[in-house]
Amino acid sequence: MLTLVRFIGRRLFLSQSKKFRLISRLVTFVGLARLTSRAITPVRRIVLARDESMEIRITKTGRHTS
Repeated sequence: MLTLVRFIGRRLFLSQSKKFRLISRLVTFVGLARLTSRAITPVRRIVLARDESMEIRITKTGRHTS
């Protein structure tokens, strides 16, 4: 995975046009930020059967409950 990111990064950073270079760096940064945020907080999908239901309760514990 790291090798793929390095390869894409090198191809984008070595482009000739300054305008294209800026856009490609921005796109690379946004892509890497999304990739790392997904790796840190993965989304879990729960599929319920036709007659099932789910109830979610969230409670705060600790000193900073307001």
